[in-house]
Amino acid sequence: MTTYTDPVASPAAPHPARSLTGTGLAVLLVAYLPVNMTFGSVNLLEPAITEDLGVSASGGQLVLSAYTTAFAATLVVAGRLGDRFGRRRLLAAGAGAFGVASVLAALAPNLVTLVALRAVLGIAAGLFTPQVLSTIQSTAPERLRALGVTLFAAVSGIATITGQLLAGAVAQTAGDHWGWRLVQVLTGAVGAAALLALRTVPESRSTAPLALDLRGAALLGAGLLLVVVPLTLGTGAGGLAPVLAMLAAGGAVLTVFARSQRAAERRGALPVVPPSVLRTPAVRHGMIMTLLFFTGYGAFLYEFSALSQGTFGVDAWGAVVMLLGFGTAFVVTALALPAVERRTGRWTMTGAAVGQTAVLLSLAVTVNGTHGAPPEALQPLLILLGVSQALMYGPVLRTVLSRTPTWAAGVAGGLFTTLQQLGLGLGVALLGGVFHAAASTTPGGPAAGLPHGFAVAVTVQAVLALAFAFLATRVARAGAGGPEQAGGPEMIPTRPAPGSTA
Repeated sequence: MTTYTDPVASPAAPHPARSLTGTGLAVLLVAYLPVNMTFGSVNLLEPAITEDLGVSASGGQLVLSAYTTAFAATLVVAGRLGDRFGRRRLLAAGAGAFGVASVLAALAPNLVTLVALRAVLGIAAGLFTPQVLSTIQSTAPERLRALGVTLFAAVSGIATITGQLLAGAVAQTAGDHWGWRLVQVLTGAVGAAALLALRTVPESRSTAPLALDLRGAALLGAGLLLVVVPLTLGTGAGGLAPVLAMLAAGGAVLTVFARSQRAAERRGALPVVPPSVLRTPAVRHGMIMTLLFFTGYGAFLYEFSALSQGTFGVDAWGAVVMLLGFGTAFVVTALALPAVERRTGRWTMTGAAVGQTAVLLSLAVTVNGTHGAPPEALQPLLILLGVSQALMYGPVLRTVLSRTPTWAAGVAGGLFTTLQQLGLGLGVALLGGVFHAAASTTPGGPAAGLPHGFAVAVTVQAVLALAFAFLATRVARAGAGGPEQAGGPEMIPTRPAPGSTA
């Protein structure tokens, strides 16, 4: 069996030389901004990119998927690298590479070069993203840690909105050719600014004797690639058969990965994703809730953009403006979350998920019942949706992090963001497919059927919100304790002593 040691009694358990300060937290949050900024901006600028480079819509999909695929495949392994070699060191390497790749992407002369550089951007973002959460979790004092997680949730929304607004403003000013290129440079400059102030962030690493587990890392990376690529490209990758084949292969590889992780832990080794961490019910439930949340979130943004442009007759910029109320409500609520939770306590996520179910069903009725409601009629519901989502996202993030031992902070940060990317891909691929299938079966054709397709898709998303509420109730009933309350003192896996049974 796996042997454990108490970090307090273990002289090999290093601790950060200093604690994270408010200034260091601000630098970490600025460093995280480009991750969602580049995702939001390129989503909006995809038509301009394809027109400027003279490529088809499938080429635009490759530009998008190169970033998200490389990002998702890097996250968990990068979290482990930060745990072992130092989180600030990985953050500096990732942010520096991101800045350089952003400038080079702005100069890309053709599709092949741009896709390759977008993949490099995804790897760079994957290197530093887990380090932000794990540094907050492992080096911040208790009160600043809670504030850091709250602000991280808010910055996620701020970055997406900022990226889309920046993209729209620059593109309208500079035109299609220079607009998307300037946005790349400006996004990279944000990461460079954080890099210059990185000395304010304390270095930290895991207290566990971490090996790299190269076999596990290779299996995980291959499995995620085989899952994320077909989800991102959809049937544009060559039809349904290749998509299903890749998904089946990805499932098989991930199954082998899971077995290898259990076998490694039984031998007393510490695998890249320790099964013992996932055995904590709150962590396991939190991971599933993360996947449910982002599946619905990704699907909604995709469906509403299509509805806005197809039914309300606005362009991509107009679709962004229509979602400003939603985004602003999300950010404001995320910032106010501590005050809200003082009143609602550990039942915040459950109440928010039930509320989101009601809002989604109301949107379905409003849009479909009037055969395309006017945009202003949807704003109150969109604002309520932003509020409910912020009340779900912040607490589930804190649930995963607070119940994970500090030595596995990088693992938790990597898993959380990996599931975020998988959820976004699943939402667009699966629920987006439901949306278009329902729209195409409506008399009058797909364009006339968009309100009906939207209503069907958000009803499915309401079911996902109910599943989230069910799991949130289980987490709430288990109590609000961290790893200490959940399982006694935090324990670190080590290799078994010579002669012991592995």
